[in-house]
Amino acid sequence: KFYITELNITPKMKALAYKKQSYTRPEDGRRKTCYQTTFDFGFLPNGQVKVWLEGCGKYTYVTELSPTSTPEMDYKGNSSTAYKHDYEDELNIRAKNANATLRPIPWDKVNSIYTSKNYIVDQLH
Repeated sequence: KFYITELNITPKMKALAYKKQSYTRPEDGRRKTCYQTTFDFGFLPNGQVKVWLEGCGKYTYVTELSPTSTPEMDYKGNSSTAYKHDYEDELNIRAKNANATLRPIPWDKVNSIYTSKNYIVDQLH
């Protein structure tokens, strides 16, 4: 399936992105000025999207969005059947190598947060 999702940037998101912060780099202990300005999107198999702001050694959870539409084709006119045909073998090989299953979808794995041990995970309040 294809999903289209829209993100409206709220005043709270803007305030966090504009907030000057400091960050101590774990590699060398140097203190840097930084901002959380990178939007990271976590795509779940049911079309939901989790949105995070990243920067300064932090991931700040912003929101979860539902798709606004589910078109039959992508922007180039390709159907999901075409993608499945092109990538199914590769996906099966990757899953086998990772000792994982593609179906059923392992929700305990995809609906989780995986970061470097040096990152802080926070939530927008």
